Amino acid sequence: MKPLIGIKRSVGRQLTRFLRRSGIESGGGGRRWQGSPVLGAPQNSTLAARGLTAQRAGAASVNTPHGARIVETWTAALIGKGWQARSRHPDPEVARPLNASFEALTGPVLVPLCRSLVRDGEAFVRLRLTEDGALRLQLLPVEQIDPSVNRDLGGGGRIVAGIEFDAQDEVVAYHVLPEAPGTPFVTYDAPVRVPARDMLHVFDPLFPGQVRGLSWLSPVLLKLRDRDEASDALLMQLKTASLLTGYVRDPDGTFAGFDGTQDGSTLNVALEPGAMRILPPGADVTFSNPGSGLSQAVEFMRSQDREVAAGAGLTFEQLTGDLSDANYSSARVGLLEFRRRAEMLQRQLIEGQFLAPLWRRWIEIRALSGEIDAPLPDYLPVRFVAPGWQWVDPAKEVSADVAAIEAGLKSREEVVAGRGRDIDELDEERARDRAEGGQAA
Repeated sequence: MKPLIGIKRSVGRQLTRFLRRSGIESGGGGRRWQGSPVLGAPQNSTLAARGLTAQRAGAASVNTPHGARIVETWTAALIGKGWQARSRHPDPEVARPLNASFEALTGPVLVPLCRSLVRDGEAFVRLRLTEDGALRLQLLPVEQIDPSVNRDLGGGGRIVAGIEFDAQDEVVAYHVLPEAPGTPFVTYDAPVRVPARDMLHVFDPLFPGQVRGLSWLSPVLLKLRDRDEASDALLMQLKTASLLTGYVRDPDGTFAGFDGTQDGSTLNVALEPGAMRILPPGADVTFSNPGSGLSQAVEFMRSQDREVAAGAGLTFEQLTGDLSDANYSSARVGLLEFRRRAEMLQRQLIEGQFLAPLWRRWIEIRALSGEIDAPLPDYLPVRFVAPGWQWVDPAKEVSADVAAIEAGLKSREEVVAGRGRDIDELDEERARDRAEGGQAA
């Protein structure tokens, strides 16, 4: 047994020396790496942490200013004033009512869906048919998709955290509880199997093979809690210190000639403005300074806010609303980086996982109900216009866009889409304005 232990130790020492010689510190050993967390199985780790993380993120989003700000800022960036649907149907008279009906269907769901996406890390929308055959969208709490259902179905099929996969690793169904846990008068019945065509699952996978989403507040939750507690402690310290104006030291116990309300051996003294006192020998008065040292604490808290902003994918100004150190150049650089990420998430999550598959399903249901009698391929093509971004400096932005169009570096359609508008709709409005202007003349 002892020779085997010696061999293991020798191999371990040789491996450590090799890793140190390799020059890759992240794969090396040593005391500096002791206690460092590792993520060996990210799929299992996200499933294990998902539920508690979502609960903590929910508490942070309603109890802490920064938690609420993160959720609302990302929701405003991804949804804004809403998404526009632009059917590519060849007949404009058919396309317009389609666009209006679809926007009326999705409009009420987009904002709470995005809040759930950021706060809980995922959002589930169930597609249900009403008695008259119309499509209704039901946003489900994430825990209603039963995470406790894990089962091997054989033949390559399986259920992981309430989501059923076939042998080709395609999602085929969701196992949904009849009611969300924690609702009043809830009855804990067996989950219902809902086919995948009747459910939309929106989440941003961090690792290949990830099944359920992880809250976007996950990187900053612990720091948010500590930061909020530190802020409360500083506030209480300042509040307590402000209750005491000063201290009187009197060696002979005569209260240094002050009058006031005596409570035991303590005299509570109130001074009037402009009062002067001649203190007896040995007496001393010291006044408190509640705000001393506060500037260093405030600067430290600002540094913590910068770390929270980085972990949440926001700029410092977006997180705190503090624009005291911002100028045009720094604001533009920060917003450009943020918008680049927001546009990526808009296309991948809001459009790719929600709007596009919903449009196809919505058109198919309308065709089955007889509302659409023309060839189905004419109705399926669609383009979605994301909400536009506000200008940092309108004059400079417009001048730059005009110059880019004239130089052939941008098209009018690209510029108009960047403002959250559809170019066909804009051209129709301009034509109508010209016609009305000509009639007025």
